[in-house]
Amino acid sequence: MKTDGPGLTVQSRWEGGLEKAREISSALGIRISNEERVPAGEYRIVVFEHGVELWDEFSRKHGMPLNFRSVDLRTGTGSLSHKQPIARAIGRSARTILDATAGLGHDSFLLACLGWRVHAVERHPVIFTLLKEAFLSIDGDAQISPVIEDRLQIHNQDALSWLSDPDNPDIDVVYLDPMFDAKRSSALPKKPAQILRRLVGLDDDVDQLFRSAMNHAKSRVVVKRSDHDPPLVEGPSRSYKGKIVRYDVYETRNMIDG
Repeated sequence: MKTDGPGLTVQSRWEGGLEKAREISSALGIRISNEERVPAGEYRIVVFEHGVELWDEFSRKHGMPLNFRSVDLRTGTGSLSHKQPIARAIGRSARTILDATAGLGHDSFLLACLGWRVHAVERHPVIFTLLKEAFLSIDGDAQISPVIEDRLQIHNQDALSWLSDPDNPDIDVVYLDPMFDAKRSSALPKKPAQILRRLVGLDDDVDQLFRSAMNHAKSRVVVKRSDHDPPLVEGPSRSYKGKIVRYDVYETRNMIDG
């Protein structure tokens, strides 16, 4: 995994957010900016009273919100339907999921709202900080808290290390959404994919992660792919297609009897 990337700063545009900006600055070793505009090729974490956003050079009054409020929490006609492809790929019998490439956490959050217990693992310190801010934004939210309860936990750790730690809980399903190079399409929406690719780089150890996932998942490994990309590994047990993405399922046959 490449760890170098574009410049990153933090800024508070709310007087009450100065302490949070300092915390982020200290945690990531980035400077606090007082500039009005974000320089070309850079990103800025901006603290507002309503939450935290990620800005780039094209942001003016708003950037990309770091929260989960865009998820449609309605059942049936909204996102919370077990008939949608991601839910069918995970399977109703699963109880615990490891999102081994959590990124900004959208899928982890959705799966937790659908009723599964989810461990979201993100190794990159910058992306984990953004994920943490999104996670903190749901604490006490009157609409979200009753839906998600305590089913989502986030970890700043390499997924390979997490899987090999005997103290961690058994996992029914490992979920992978790897980042590939720009010549290959991503299963992520365009803007988040661009940001993650520039800040994080590529998941060049995904083959090793897949093998480890197959060894540790009790039931299956689910890999999210763009609908016209080939499978990460040939021979998935089955696939579930959405409008622009596909979920390839690999049965592990590691289920422990009793």
